[in-house]
Amino acid sequence: MPKYHFEIIDGFRLEDPMGQDCSDDAQAKTVADGIANHIAEDIERDDHSRAVVVLDDSGTEVYHTAIDDDADDAVSGK
Repeated sequence: MPKYHFEIIDGFRLEDPMGQDCSDDAQAKTVADGIANHIAEDIERDDHSRAVVVLDDSGTEVYHTAIDDDADDAVSGK
């Protein structure tokens, strides 16, 4: 099973040296969206740009999603 690394961009890059096994890019994107939503629930709204970046095991970026405190509204349809 391929390994993906979920790195957090928050003014600096927080690397994920361990990574996580995912069946494919689609599952890795789902995991990244979940991480972004959880972080968004825990932060206060500000003008600071944050993101989750997914890298495959070769270091190639396969997905990038913003951490947005409005993410719950989008998911729940509000």
